[in-house]
Amino acid sequence: MNYNNLLIIIAILSVLIFILCVMIWRLYLRSKTAKDVRVGNAVSRQLFDVWPLGVMILNPDKTIERINGSLLGELQLNLEQITGKPATEIIEIIQDKKNLLPHFLEEIEQRNRTIQFSTNCFIHEPKVNISFLIQGGITGIYEEGKLVKIIIYLRNVLEERTQRHMLNIALSRTQIFPWSFDMERNLMIIDPRYFDYLKIPTKDYTLTMEQYADLVHPDDRKDLFEALGQQVNGNLYENPVPFRLRRGDGKWEWFEGQSTYVGQLSDLPFRIIGICMSTQRHKDIEDTLNDALHKAQRSDQLKSAFLANMSHEIRTPLNAIVGFSTLLVSEQAELTPEEIEEYAAIIEKNGELLMLLISDILDLSKIESNTMEFNICTFSLNEMLIDIARMQRLNVKPGVKLMIDLPEEDMKVTADPARLGQVMNNLINNAVKFTTKGNIRIGYHRAGEGVVELFVEDNGKGMSEEVLCHIFERFYKGDSFVQGTGLGLAICKTIVEHFNGEICAKSKLGEGARFEIKLPIEAKACQEIPA
Repeated sequence: MNYNNLLIIIAILSVLIFILCVMIWRLYLRSKTAKDVRVGNAVSRQLFDVWPLGVMILNPDKTIERINGSLLGELQLNLEQITGKPATEIIEIIQDKKNLLPHFLEEIEQRNRTIQFSTNCFIHEPKVNISFLIQGGITGIYEEGKLVKIIIYLRNVLEERTQRHMLNIALSRTQIFPWSFDMERNLMIIDPRYFDYLKIPTKDYTLTMEQYADLVHPDDRKDLFEALGQQVNGNLYENPVPFRLRRGDGKWEWFEGQSTYVGQLSDLPFRIIGICMSTQRHKDIEDTLNDALHKAQRSDQLKSAFLANMSHEIRTPLNAIVGFSTLLVSEQAELTPEEIEEYAAIIEKNGELLMLLISDILDLSKIESNTMEFNICTFSLNEMLIDIARMQRLNVKPGVKLMIDLPEEDMKVTADPARLGQVMNNLINNAVKFTTKGNIRIGYHRAGEGVVELFVEDNGKGMSEEVLCHIFERFYKGDSFVQGTGLGLAICKTIVEHFNGEICAKSKLGEGARFEIKLPIEAKACQEIPA
């Protein structure tokens, strides 16, 4: 064998070896690709079966090729029994009580489009009679304009919609409003009912943090935004925070807010969610209860003072009556006719005072037991006030003039003349007590359509603002040194209100006082006496 032949053999062997390597490499690549495909297919199938969204894949002829585990479980179907069967035989898509699946599939076949289900769309499996509310749609896959696959995808939203609906019903009957704070956009997104409730105008039911802060009462901003700031910085702060918000009408209303953050981006929250609840009703109830408690405590105090005062008020005239009566019947007392007359007058005056005290106590008892009697009739105001003035002129102090101011035309009212006279006499008696010189003026005039205003006015010592605030309360005495039960004005108020009227007092210390009674001319008595 010569050298040239050897080179040729070597060259041929090298080519053969190269070809063999290429073939081996190609076989390896094919094997690897097939393996990757198998792995990819296995992963795809696994993901397809566990995907929470229900998916059904149809062939162009609308037969079922594949259906994932999620939808199989929801519809209680067997894959082997339905594969290859027309989808229209297995399921129905119900909308407005009509099965629209055949119509939807025809539209997918005719055009390249995706159909979204309406919000009130149901899927129905006729054999087992399973149905539930869904969200989803149908889409077609096309290659070169030709339909190759139809995909039905859906999600069971029955429970979600039910819970949302129940929540909306619950919220609609309360003053609880959900909100969220979008930190990226600096927007407070709030329930539309919130703006309607507060009568705050809005376009998109959002407020910037600055706009929201402007609605918060200045005294409450610090606590509210400190709590919000902690959450913005990623600190979990979920304690309720009370605060006041300005309504559209300018009034302040108490709310209680509670929130937390959701999601994290770079260890910081990107959204804060919460609720705010109106607590104004509870505040009003609390204030009412506190006021009632305060009044009850004050009433107890006044009752104690009343009992102590009564022992003095009753003892004083009784001592005078007993003392001067003893003198009158004493054989040892050598009394002149003038002294006897004087002592008898003192006994009579103290007897009258004692009767007034007892009368007030009895009236109070009748009011609290709702047994005070009223005799309603129509009578002349002129005649009533003239008779009262005639009797009261005997009681005024020297230097005091009792004046009567009556309109030219007599007016008649429907009420109880005795009880209304009791009110006027009580007011005049008070004026007499506190007026040492000057005038006491009584009268009435028309104060509007169907309303008459009676008044008693004096230029006596007057009352302070503090006394005016309590003047109609039971057992209250503006001057503890003046004789009386502290019940007269409270009884007057009860009687006037029984006739659907109003009584008020106007006064300045040292400048006299004026009491006004407004009554309907055709006054109808209330069913019950206010306690």
